[in-house]
Amino acid sequence: MDKRIQRMRRITALLEERYRNELRHNGEKPSPFKTLIGCVLSQRTRDVNAKKAAEALFTVAEGPEDILKLGKNRLTRLIRCSGFYNQKARYVRGICEALVKEFDGCVPNDREHLLSLPGVGPKTADIVLSYAFNMPAIAVDVHVETVAKRLELVEGEADLEEVKRALEALVSPENRRLVDSAFVRFGKEFCRSRAPRCGQCFLKPLCDHPRSMRV
Repeated sequence: MDKRIQRMRRITALLEERYRNELRHNGEKPSPFKTLIGCVLSQRTRDVNAKKAAEALFTVAEGPEDILKLGKNRLTRLIRCSGFYNQKARYVRGICEALVKEFDGCVPNDREHLLSLPGVGPKTADIVLSYAFNMPAIAVDVHVETVAKRLELVEGEADLEEVKRALEALVSPENRRLVDSAFVRFGKEFCRSRAPRCGQCFLKPLCDHPRSMRV
């Protein structure tokens, strides 16, 4: 068996043991539209601010047609707390216009069409497919990339798409959402890009990152 597959299995087991209760899915299928717009609002901001903006927006609008009726100024005011609100308002309006004109008001369930929407990158597309359409994927962000490279699950020179493909090759579809969410949680708590908490890390025995080797 490939050493990386064995390593990934051990890592997955430890992550599941550590974060099982935090990452347990409630079984409800989220709205593709709200998932998509929520991801756009979450870009370059804290989770609490993105959630607040999404709640304010979806209190007065359920679908793309509703958002377009709000007008630019009101939309901007509703999502202001998410930061970069002018740019995000343009993205949200652009997405809604595209959905209405090209997709009958529905969010497409394939990566290529999702990536064609304003402000939608690979991470957002993969989150929508994984959580809203039950097509398990690993959505690579800075946390997932950092963890994967430090644990030597992927090559250090790999770009984001290569990290995604490498990790998905190591993880069964039923475990992809677990690994995705757990890597993000682990990256925020321990494997931080600038100040990793190697001394307290529960994956330290499996890691050869220089700081984790210090006594």
